Amino acid sequence: MKTFAFPADVSIVQSFMEMRGIETYMKNLTSNRMAYTLGDIEMQVKSSDYERAKEALIEGGFSKPEDFI
Repeated sequence: MKTFAFPADVSIVQSFMEMRGIETYMKNLTSNRMAYTLGDIEMQVKSSDYERAKEALIEGGFSKPEDFI
């Protein structure tokens, strides 16, 4: 759904999504923290939450509509 370069950004967006009742999974987050690398942290959501998650990311200023084309 969205890829992050910085682990610090992940916790902000993850909290934002959880406040809206959207469960997220952050792929590669643990390995990025352990290896102190940047990039390729992928936020995933249930397919049933995709549209709500997309709207929330746009509303929160974390994404633009064109990011989902």
